[in-house]
Amino acid sequence: VEINPVDANNAGIRNGEQVWVDGPEGGSIKVMAMVTERVERGVVFMPFHFGGHYQGKDLIDNYPEGTVPHVRGESCNTVFTYGYDSVTAMQETKVSLCRVRAA
Repeated sequence: VEINPVDANNAGIRNGEQVWVDGPEGGSIKVMAMVTERVERGVVFMPFHFGGHYQGKDLIDNYPEGTVPHVRGESCNTVFTYGYDSVTAMQETKVSLCRVRAA
């Protein structure tokens, strides 16, 4: 998860450390923190193309032989809400409230 240096400092998080990202509906994922100024204060960013881990647990034993992905990680969908835009009724699955804390 990419986090602004000010926010990371306030939360006691250092670059490269494992952190928990908690969503508003009870989901939590364990990921590595990347402290960077590419994101604004109060905002975090995380790619959403990963799988193979779920709420801090490695699921490698669940893959059939020969099908383990080369890159595995947490899916940020675990912490997202089922939000939508009330004006257009379009889904909004790319943003959510969250809390980042040291693991």
